[in-house]
Amino acid sequence: MIKSKISKVAIFLDGTPGHEKQTLGIVEQLKKKTDIEIYNYQLENPTLTAQSIIWLSYLFSFPQKKDTTLADVDVAIGTGTHTHLPMLLAKKLYNFKVVTCMTPTTLLLNKFDLVFAPVHDNVTSRENLITTIGPPNTNVNKGLHQENRVLILIGGIDHKSHVWNSQEIIESIELLISRDAQKQFVISSSPRTPDETEDKLSELQQKYGNTKFYRFQETVNGWVEQEYSRCKFVWVTGDSISMVYEALSSGCKVGIIPVLWKSKNSKFSRSAKFLQEKQLTVGLESYLKGEIHWNNNDSLNEAERCAEEILRRWG
Repeated sequence: MIKSKISKVAIFLDGTPGHEKQTLGIVEQLKKKTDIEIYNYQLENPTLTAQSIIWLSYLFSFPQKKDTTLADVDVAIGTGTHTHLPMLLAKKLYNFKVVTCMTPTTLLLNKFDLVFAPVHDNVTSRENLITTIGPPNTNVNKGLHQENRVLILIGGIDHKSHVWNSQEIIESIELLISRDAQKQFVISSSPRTPDETEDKLSELQQKYGNTKFYRFQETVNGWVEQEYSRCKFVWVTGDSISMVYEALSSGCKVGIIPVLWKSKNSKFSRSAKFLQEKQLTVGLESYLKGEIHWNNNDSLNEAERCAEEILRRWG
């Protein structure tokens, strides 16, 4: 553990689990490297309506009454649009460094001291911006993987990004089960998975003796993280890109089950293409044909890289 000039970090939380995982992933890596005190600043009912207009007017005009709990903060970290204005207002009041893990609107981009932007955002390089392979998260490789265990994570409907075809997804899974019949398959749905797909996944459990299906409602907090640690191989539908990065960070071999994108230039489709081009993941069709094999890549750890960049700049 190193001695650092950073002693107190404020984390701005918007109540969205995916956003908070990014922030907490960086904070956990910071705590491994230096002795810091963490202050949680939970935003109450964050919106982009009237309250945001007030925050925006404060940010570009006059300072307001200070919150003494933030007085000794060295760095503030937050993820998600709803955290941006509150953090920047606090920066104006207290003059600490402000870090975000998502690319903010152009109006605010230069006001952040450091932005961690995933490569699929296609943001122009600048001094206060570091490109990450994917969003940081709290997952790490625990070295407990079982070679005969496969996890399949199923996304679902998102009318803006892709077309969801339950039958094609089921057929893809059956091809995987048939190809690796000696392995044990664990399958889970997600909040976006339609009932029709869940019913078909449940039928797979009855059809194949080496398959177990869990509806997401049946799983407890931390279940999927436990499976990342146990399963050497993970297949994820392309629309659930955050789970792809979580599995890579857990040291798993990751494959992507394709979905039909509505735009080939959407950030999710760009991200899936980038990962396969860099051979960090494998595609289903090539894998089934035996044209491509699993690579022995190091575990992804963008949270650690982000923490190191914070310490390099200000620690």
